[in-house]
Amino acid sequence: MPLKLELLLLIGIALFWTIVYILVIYKGFKDHSCGMPMASICANITWEFLLTFIMPFHPLQQIVTLIWFLLDGIILLQFLYYSKGSYPKRTIYASVLSLLAIAFLLHYGMAVEFHDKMGIYSAFGINLLMSILFIKMLLTKELQGQSLSIAYFKMIGTLFASILCYSLFPQSLLLTIMYILIFLLDIAYILLFNGQSIKVVHRPAVHKKTM
Repeated sequence: MPLKLELLLLIGIALFWTIVYILVIYKGFKDHSCGMPMASICANITWEFLLTFIMPFHPLQQIVTLIWFLLDGIILLQFLYYSKGSYPKRTIYASVLSLLAIAFLLHYGMAVEFHDKMGIYSAFGINLLMSILFIKMLLTKELQGQSLSIAYFKMIGTLFASILCYSLFPQSLLLTIMYILIFLLDIAYILLFNGQSIKVVHRPAVHKKTM
């Protein structure tokens, strides 16, 4: 792949994923609800911690993952704040701490096992998990904390990462499977989101007719 195209893809990944986190934070404050599942938050923030403070492989990458780490820190605080009425405080904190420990150990173990200093395997594993849990969250929480912009920016940022990583590791069957699954799930999420949006728009009208 030409160096300029590779650079554009890297910029796109950093830009679009940063926008995703900012939009999640904005929508979370607006809807008084965390727009990211707990498992995804814990997986994201531990991956960023590992690549920022323990296994950085490039100064620019370190800056980007530090920004993501700080943004995910805000999302984690949103989750803790907006979930306090749903479950006992001890249960929430114990769950978060346990998931943080498990996620960090898995990220580190995968990096060592696969000789993956860039954390690519665990990054796409997190992304696949996020795609699945976003759909689950949409079906259970409807549109709270979520938006179509988040869905599109996530899909585009991940597509850029998939193209770049495929050019670097075309021989990896596991990564290729994850690229395809994530893209299909992101498309499914967008379609489901549109369906849920139509239901929400028409619900007040239906309610008025029944009054």
